[in-house]
Amino acid sequence: MFNEVIINMLELIETRIAQIRDKAVDLFNEAHNYLDYVMRVPQVRTSLRFAAVDSGFTEIPYLGFRVSVINVAILINIDGKGRVMTMFEPILGIGDEELERIALNMEIKCALDVIRRNPVDLLLLDGAVLGRDGIGKVGIPVLAHVKDVRSNRYSQSIVDSSFKNYMLKALQVMEEPLIMHVIMESFRAVNGANDTLISRPYIVGKIGERDVLGFYVQYVPSTLPIYVEYLGDPSLIERVISYLAPLSRVPRLGYPAPLYVVDRVARINSDFRRMIRLIMEKLGGDVLSDLRGVYLKMGLNEYVKSS
Repeated sequence: MFNEVIINMLELIETRIAQIRDKAVDLFNEAHNYLDYVMRVPQVRTSLRFAAVDSGFTEIPYLGFRVSVINVAILINIDGKGRVMTMFEPILGIGDEELERIALNMEIKCALDVIRRNPVDLLLLDGAVLGRDGIGKVGIPVLAHVKDVRSNRYSQSIVDSSFKNYMLKALQVMEEPLIMHVIMESFRAVNGANDTLISRPYIVGKIGERDVLGFYVQYVPSTLPIYVEYLGDPSLIERVISYLAPLSRVPRLGYPAPLYVVDRVARINSDFRRMIRLIMEKLGGDVLSDLRGVYLKMGLNEYVKSS
C-alpha cells in the first residue's frame, strides 16, 4: 500500500513537471511578441558623482538581553575620487522585522546628510525605494536595485493589457526576473544587442506627489535582470543607466560595483560581532558587573556563564 502511494506521488510529480515544461516552452516562443517593451541603453564612460548606501544588521544576545546592531555603509564618489564612511547604531529590544525597517530608514537618514554636504547627482540604494521613511526629501535621482524580488510589483503595474496578461500567465510557472530574462535574451537574439537593456518603466507607486517608476535592467548579456525602482525625472532614466552601466561589469558581473562595495562593508560578520561584545565588556564596566551580581543572587548562573 505504501509503495503504491509513493509510485502515484512520483507519477503525479512527473506529470506536473511535464506540464510546467510545456507551459515554459510556450512562453519562450511567445516572448518575441514583447520585444517592443525592451530598450537598448549604450554605456557612456563619464565621471559620475554619486552616493551608494547599504546596511547590515544583527542581534547579539548578552546577559539575557537582545542588543541589535545596525551598520550603515556609504560610498561617495566625486570626480573619480571615492571614499567610504560607516555609521554604527546599537538598539535595545527590537524584533527582526522592525530592525530591518529601522535599518532602511537609517540608510535614508545617512544619505540625506551626505547629499547636503557633498555635490552628488545620484543616490544608489540596495532594496526598494517604496517603504522608506524620509525618502521624499531626497532631491536628486534615486535608483534602487532589488536583488530579492518578494512581490511582483512590476507585473502588477503594467498598463498594456497584452503584455500584462503575458506576464501574469508566465508568473504561474516562473519568477518575474526569469520572465524578463527570457524576453531580454530574445531581444538580443533578434537584434544582436550587447548593450545594457531595460524594460519599459511603469508607475509602481508614489512618494508624495512624485511617481516611483519600476523596470528591469540587464547590464550584461545572459545575466539575470535586476528589478529597479527609480525616483526622479523620468526623462533621465536612460542617461542614468548609461552612466552606471560601465560600473556594472566588475567585480560582480551585472551588478553595480558601488553597491557591491557598500554591501561588503556593511555586513556584520563574526569578527564584527566579537568586536561589539568586547566593546560592551569594556564600556559596560561596573554596570555589567552589577548585573552579573544580581543574576548570581537570583540563581541565573547560566546567563552569566553563556555571556
